[in-house]
Amino acid sequence: MKRNWIVVISGAFLLAACGDNSTETTYNDKTTETAPTTNTTPTVIPEYNPPDNVRTAFQTKYPNASNVTWAPYKPYDRINWEWTGWPSMDTSYYAVNYTVDNKPHMSWWDRIGSWIGSSSVVEDSAMLPDLVKKTIKNNYAGYKITSIDEENDKNRTVYEIKLEKGDAHARVLVDKNGKILKKDAKA
Repeated sequence: MKRNWIVVISGAFLLAACGDNSTETTYNDKTTETAPTTNTTPTVIPEYNPPDNVRTAFQTKYPNASNVTWAPYKPYDRINWEWTGWPSMDTSYYAVNYTVDNKPHMSWWDRIGSWIGSSSVVEDSAMLPDLVKKTIKNNYAGYKITSIDEENDKNRTVYEIKLEKGDAHARVLVDKNGKILKKDAKA
């Protein structure tokens, strides 16, 4: 009799392990979790919130931020982390999307509430500091700017600029004074 129960429990465990019980979580204004496939109704769970010390540090640094949405840190491939010079981040850190002056931003915070850095997209190259524009004009004549990210940390403001000219692609990291810190070009 004991042996039959072992077979039944083992079979139930095997069936459960083979079933699709995956969940998918998205961090937006509301976090949505899809229930197991046996129940097709999504369950809404509360908005993600970091600890109070992290939220307070953010609100102190960015008092005019609106549309604030928090999430656990996940690698963000638009920024080349090696280029930023920021410390290594791990999944115990926090990411926050927000708007300041109608411009979207992202910031990253560690678990004790220390600001690591922020990034925003610069939509118009005319908004770059004059010294940065001059550096690009002098070093990348004929190239078209395809994207600009402004990256800030405790020590500096830099611009990660991607450019192209025909089949040639370049990426350059320029500080706010126009100094090229790093560059990468592909023909």
